[in-house]
Amino acid sequence: MEQKKIESLTGKWIYEEDYGYGIAKGELLLTQIGKKLSGKIIFSENIEAEDTFMIQETLEGEVNLNRVQLKAIEYDIIHADFEINYELDSWDGMLINETTIEGDSLDDQGISGSFKFHRVLEK
Repeated sequence: MEQKKIESLTGKWIYEEDYGYGIAKGELLLTQIGKKLSGKIIFSENIEAEDTFMIQETLEGEVNLNRVQLKAIEYDIIHADFEINYELDSWDGMLINETTIEGDSLDDQGISGSFKFHRVLEK
C-alpha cells in the first residue's frame, strides 16, 4: 500500500500524553518548512497527588517520511503554585494519518510516556 504524502504538518494540534503517574493535555502550534519543524507546545501537567501546573515549551524538530521528531529547546512556566524544576521533553512519533501523530516521549530526567497529537482542522 502506498504511503500518502502529507503536504504540511503546519497548524494547531491537540496534545495528550500519559506517562504512568500523570497526564499532560494541551495544544501544539507547529510550523513546517521543508523537513524542518518548529513551534510551541502549551500544556497542563496533572501529576497524581500534586497540584496541576502549566508549561510552555519552544520546539524544533524534523519530519522524515512518516516519522516526526520534536525536541524542546527551552521552557517557560505559565502557571504553578509551587517551585518547579522542569526537564525538557522530546517526542518521537509516527504520522498515522493526516490528523494523528502517535509515539513515545522522553524528558531529560529519563521519564517516558505515550503521546498523541490530533490536528485541529480549519472550518
